Amino acid sequence: MPTGDGQGSSVAAREFRERRAVPRVEPRHPLEAKVMTLQTVRILDISSRGAQVELVDRLSPSGRCDLRIQFDEGEFAAHATVRRCRASGFGVDENDQRVVLFRAGLEFDEVDPESLAWLSSNVLFQAGG
Repeated sequence: MPTGDGQGSSVAAREFRERRAVPRVEPRHPLEAKVMTLQTVRILDISSRGAQVELVDRLSPSGRCDLRIQFDEGEFAAHATVRRCRASGFGVDENDQRVVLFRAGLEFDEVDPESLAWLSSNVLFQAGG
């Protein structure tokens, strides 16, 4: 329990353990994608097993979706399951209207080895260092 001296939160932070089997990386440059070919999303972080995205429409947890990231060199596409989705704040859409933003955690289904190698060399390796 926090004592009011600020040390309670720092102790909790030190005890936090990453639960992901594969670490996610933040893209060095803004990275946009499409979900269900209709909705543009912003990739907040990504790994070989999933991604956290920010979008203006809520996705249903346990629902299925397609994620497509278009690059000059080609496209990465994966089927995914929505593991969580919650409101994260406010933003402005392409029409300068204030909107609620959602963050969704997507877990990729099986990704073929060629696509995974491409993602690793073009996004994960470059973003991670």
